[in-house]
Amino acid sequence: MKNDDLPIPMTWDADVTESTEFTFSDKLILSLTTYLIGISIANYGVGISTSPRNDLAVQYGLLATEIGQYAKEGIKILIENEWLEQPPLASDRDKLIHQ
Repeated sequence: MKNDDLPIPMTWDADVTESTEFTFSDKLILSLTTYLIGISIANYGVGISTSPRNDLAVQYGLLATEIGQYAKEGIKILIENEWLEQPPLASDRDKLIHQ
């Protein structure tokens, strides 16, 4: 390839280093994982809306609910570590009435 002036592809081992430091932070990895879980739930929603089979729609719904629990746990961890602000909550109507 070199003799014919063609580009030589890079080898896979060119990116390996001897570093012992983490390349990505826990915050980034958890944020991306939670984001990907959200995308997978959206994909189940697309599956429900486009599938003519009712039995698959039920299965997709169950899977979306199950995966939603993982997303919920990930969001809790992000909030506990102050990597994500807690979203606004609904007002406590009972507490407002008794004030």
